Amino acid sequence: MPTETTGPDLLGMRLAHRAMLADTQRLCELTRDIAAGRADCTPARAAAITDYLLLLCDSIHHHHTIEDEVLWPLLRGTGAVDVRELEDDHAQLDPILDAVRTEAREFARSATGSAAVLTGCLSRLHALLAEHIADEEKTVFPVITGYLDAKQWSTVEAEARKGAKMSFELPRMFAMCTPEEWERATAEGGLVLTLMLRWFGRSHRRREALIAGG
Repeated sequence: MPTETTGPDLLGMRLAHRAMLADTQRLCELTRDIAAGRADCTPARAAAITDYLLLLCDSIHHHHTIEDEVLWPLLRGTGAVDVRELEDDHAQLDPILDAVRTEAREFARSATGSAAVLTGCLSRLHALLAEHIADEEKTVFPVITGYLDAKQWSTVEAEARKGAKMSFELPRMFAMCTPEEWERATAEGGLVLTLMLRWFGRSHRRREALIAGG
């Protein structure tokens, strides 16, 4: 039977998913424009895009590792969901992430010559993530909220924070908030979260300006 305790708050996971999809889509569109000559790309801009992509690939890999090693075992224990297809998606993601890393480093060396190949890698990554996230939120989220309690979910989130680069994760995730979500999350996170967002937001805005070509 499902647990009767207060259920998990999945806002953090939803924001992580939104950020993955938004980042892969916008960077795919940007590199496509560079490849087509519709956007200029200075060495500084290419370096900023590459740095961001390397951080993004690490973030996606970490997210799915926590699911494989921490979340999926909890869900198997409920007997309420089969996660094998989601595990297969993770296995397919690894070589795509490796390809994005390789092409991103090449892009930093020769943006105009490698942008098209990088765009293709990002397009494949975005498509797989979009399908995977839709399936996960449809099949897994109801099981998390119905069968896991808040303490179990806090364990998953604590493990996720251990290996995460918060200076990268927090600004991009909170950029995905609706006004209502922002108010709730910052109220729950208190002063520490507010200060972290303010501090990390500075470097995030500088990096975004470089990516935008500023």
